Parts: sequence; C-alpha cells; structure tokens
Amino acid sequence: MLPAPRLQSDVGSGRPPGAARTDRRASGTLDGVSEQAEQAARKTGREAKRVADSRWFETTARAGFVGSGIVHLLIGYLAILLGVGNASSGGETDQSGALQQIAAVPGGVFLLWAIAIGTAALTVRLVLEAVVGGRSDSTRGWLARFKDVAKAVVYGVIAYSSASYALGAGSSSSSSSQSAAAKTLATPGGVFVLLLAGAIAVAIGIGLVVIGCRRSFWKQLVRPPRSVERVITVLGVVGYVLKGIAVAIVGVLIGVAGLQSDPDQATGLDGAFDAIRSMPGGVFVLVVIGIGFLAFGVYSFFRARYARL
Repeated sequence: MLPAPRLQSDVGSGRPPGAARTDRRASGTLDGVSEQAEQAARKTGREAKRVADSRWFETTARAGFVGSGIVHLLIGYLAILLGVGNASSGGETDQSGALQQIAAVPGGVFLLWAIAIGTAALTVRLVLEAVVGGRSDSTRGWLARFKDVAKAVVYGVIAYSSASYALGAGSSSSSSSQSAAAKTLATPGGVFVLLLAGAIAVAIGIGLVVIGCRRSFWKQLVRPPRSVERVITVLGVVGYVLKGIAVAIVGVLIGVAGLQSDPDQATGLDGAFDAIRSMPGGVFVLVVIGIGFLAFGVYSFFRARYARL
C-alpha cells in the first residue's frame, strides 16, 4: 500500500507531517477563546446596564443630583458671606467648606452619607453609560463618552469627599491643591503639567459658560410643564454661566502657579473667591457668583426630577 500523501503546506517546509493541521487547530482554539471572552464581556456589560437602568438604582442616582445641589447651595452661601464680610475666620468657601458646614449640624453625618451614596451611584451610572451605553464609534460618540467620564470624575470627587468628612477624615481642598501642585512642580516637566491642568480648567469653565448661554443643558433634561420650564431656564443659564466663570478663574490661578513655580497660588475655588474679592468691585462680583452657585444648586434639584437617565 502506498503511503498517504503529505499536505502541500508540509512538503519542503522542513516541518513534520500534520504541523499545518495542528496550527489551524490551535488558531481555531484561540479564536474560540477570544469569542467566548468577548461574549462574556458583552453579557457582563448588559447585566451591568440592566442594573443601572433599574428603578432603585435610578432613584439613588437622581439623589446624587440632590446631593450636588446641596453642596452648591452651601458654596454659594459661603461665597456671599465672604463677599459681605461675614465669613468665619479661617473658614473655606469651596467644596470642603460646604462639607464642613454639613458635618457641623446635628445629623450632618447622615446627610453626608446620603450625599456620598447618591453621588457614587450617579458616578457608576455615568461610567456605565460611557462604557456600555451603545454609542457609535463616531467622533460625536467618543465626545459623548468623554463628557460622561468627566462628569463621573466630578461626582466621584464629591462622593469621596463626602464619605471622608462623614468618617471624620476630611481635608482642606485648598491645602490638598497646594500639596498636589508642590509635588507636581518637584517633578520633571511639572510646570508644563500645571499649565496643562490650568488650561483644561479654563476650557471647562468656558464650556460651562457656553452651555449656559446656548441653553444646551436642556439636552440633558425631559421637558417639564411650561411654567416650570421658564424657572429651570433662568436657573440653568445663571448657574452655568457664573459657575463657569469661577471655574475658569481657578484654571488661571493654577496656570499662574505653574508660571511662577509657586504652589501657594493653586488654591481651588477658595483662592478664586479670595482673588475676586481683592479686585476693584470684587465684593459685588463675588456676591453675584455666589448667587450663581445658589441658582445652580436649585437647578440641580430640578435636574434630579427631570434628568434623562
């Protein structure tokens, strides 16, 4: 009996008979494992999205907007106090100052935990929306993902800070900013990093102003009754524009800290409010910006009710 002919791919290649078949089987196995892993990832994503879309999770996430609104109301209140000269000595007029105010009142710890849980749920909801939200791979789709991630970072910081103060481990935002700036300046290219961070903060501030002026915040909301719509429009425009101005000033201060290699300049909202107050007519401007934060806080309450989730 004649021997079975070798496969053409094995002949003259110096490889043992059947090597090509072995390679094909190995490749097929790898493809199967890769496909199974992809299917498992998709299933996990669908399950996570299903949980995020559940009624109880949506309610918790909407509570995150309420928590954010409370923080903004207190920041606005502290900014106005600073403007009229009634701020407490050594008190801060930024997020940490607002959380300190909450922690100081009876039952404040429970409110801090409520804010932390709500904003944490909102953070998870935004991250899931960015990862498994079903958006296309177009430029607009990736831009929407970036916005969701950026919002998740903001609400994540509020959640972390609230939990820290509830546990009694909160720290000053200004001190943290200065410490981070000092560490950054001590590293190679630290000046460039601070300038970049300042530019990003300025861009975010300008973006908030644009959102307010163009009223594009309505894309995030379900249209309410007309009488309520007018109130939300005024609150949204005032809140976004004035908050954007404050954030842009923070970016300028971070950039100045980089240019002057002076970490003390990077002081967050607290330093921005102090800088505004020291300018001619700054007291009036600071009170107006405080009103803007109050408006954004009330807007956040409406957003909790009418947000598209």
